[in-house]
Amino acid sequence: MNRVLMTLTIAIMSAVGVGLFVLADRREVVAEAPKSQTPVAPFPYLVEEFAIDSPDQAVIVGGTLTIPEGNGPFPAIALLSVAGPNDRDQSFAGHKGFMVLADRLTRAGFAVARYDDRGVGASTGDYFAASWRDLADDAVAVAEYLRADPRIDGARIFYAGMSQGAAIGAMAATHADAAGVVLMSAPGLQGEDALRQQLETTISLLNIDGQRAARFRAFFDEYVAIVGGDPDARETRDRLVAFLQGPGRALIPPYRFLPRDAAGLADILLDEWYQSNLRFEPAAAYGGLTTPVLAIGGGKDVVAPPNRHLRAIEAILEKQGRVKLSVQEFPNLNHLLMPADSGLPTEYAKLSTSFSEDAIAMIESWLTSNAHGSPDGPDSSTRSD
Repeated sequence: MNRVLMTLTIAIMSAVGVGLFVLADRREVVAEAPKSQTPVAPFPYLVEEFAIDSPDQAVIVGGTLTIPEGNGPFPAIALLSVAGPNDRDQSFAGHKGFMVLADRLTRAGFAVARYDDRGVGASTGDYFAASWRDLADDAVAVAEYLRADPRIDGARIFYAGMSQGAAIGAMAATHADAAGVVLMSAPGLQGEDALRQQLETTISLLNIDGQRAARFRAFFDEYVAIVGGDPDARETRDRLVAFLQGPGRALIPPYRFLPRDAAGLADILLDEWYQSNLRFEPAAAYGGLTTPVLAIGGGKDVVAPPNRHLRAIEAILEKQGRVKLSVQEFPNLNHLLMPADSGLPTEYAKLSTSFSEDAIAMIESWLTSNAHGSPDGPDSSTRSD
């Protein structure tokens, strides 16, 4: 029972509220052989490091800017990673998905900025103490940095975010005068609803039924009732610590950056980042968009299934009616847009392709069309499944 419980709760707890899996460890990185898709120098473009202040000057954001050779000014894209403290390449198990995407887009004529999350690599600060608004402000600062570069066309700066990074990009776009947003495997359900969806998906995948399923649902309800309380109240923390020391002990995911003790884990669950996950409101994140949007997902995504999340985002954007929207679902891709068999996160490290070539081609085509003008009107919508 404990092993099944651990499997279940790892799936639903690794990023409460939006079903995003944390990939990188900010303290310890295990070196693994690079995948064949990973770009290798020399590159036919410029590669520069940057370090900028966050808008409140509380942290330094460090990253890599790749710029095509030749005459500019070039359109630019800022990449935003999945949930958790990830490096600029979104590295794990030999995969460097964002390095692959940045390489292809730079070869296609775009400047691309990718950066370390707070507390990782060249970026300072505490990731778990940052709200989603703080992380969106970091993305705004990156756009302002790009706009100040004479080699870059400030009117053609896009965001491309994956999973949590997609929501962060949408939030930033409304403050950064972005030219458009690419939403990859984006969360489309309210925080607690998304968490409950993950619970039900995992119960189904593990073929749990009857009293066992009812027990898991009751266990989930107890957890949400505790962690959704006042995060600053001593009573909330005490209840959470007791819960994690008792029946909730199996909820601690085996990620190296998470503390093993109940008190340390409770501190993270009640801090800004986790609470932003839990209280995420998709209508607020996407409803303010007015620029073109490409929303894509994978049919084998078991973390944020497109039939729930992608459809919900599509409904939000179509309702507000101010966005030129394109929607694309790739049937054989997982949450990280990798060609997959089962789509389960346990499979990620075994896969040979870090980023689907079809997804890259779709993103490049959409960015090129929108960076250089499109015949479609601002209220047009296209979708392909």
